[in-house]
Amino acid sequence: MDVREEARRLHALFATQPTQLVQFLSGQIATVKTYAQILVGLCGLTVTVTGFSGAHMIRSGSISAGLMVAGIALVMIGLVVCIRTITALRWVSQELQDDLIETAVVVIERRNRQQHLLSIAAVFVAAGLGCYLAAVSVAALVSGNFAPR
Repeated sequence: MDVREEARRLHALFATQPTQLVQFLSGQIATVKTYAQILVGLCGLTVTVTGFSGAHMIRSGSISAGLMVAGIALVMIGLVVCIRTITALRWVSQELQDDLIETAVVVIERRNRQQHLLSIAAVFVAAGLGCYLAAVSVAALVSGNFAPR
C-alpha cells in the first residue's frame, strides 16, 4: 500500500476522532525512535566490551585485531546513522495541516524514511557484531582456550 492510501485509510478509521489519529501517528514515530535507541544501546555495549577484551584480541594476532577494528568501525557507522536519525527531531505537531490526510502523508513518509535509515544502520551493526564475534573466535583459537580436550 502506498503512503497516500495508508493516510486515507487511517483518516477514515479515525474520522470521528482526529485527535486519536494524531496520537496514533505520534506513537508510530515514537516506536521508530525506540528502535533506534535499542540499536544505540547495542552499539554502546559493543564498544564497552571492546574495552575489556580488545587487548586480548590484539595480542592474538593481526587477523583477530583486524576483525575487531572492522567490527568496531561497522558498529560505529551504524551508531552514527542511528544518532542522526533520532536527533533529527521534528514533532508531529509541526506537521499539522488543516487537511489531516496531508498531515498523515507527511508523518508516514517521515516514519518510512527513518525506518529505512534504521534498517541500514541495523545491517552495519549486525555486520560489525559478526566481525567482532569472528575476532573473538580467532582469539580463542589462537590462545588455545577453544581447543578440544
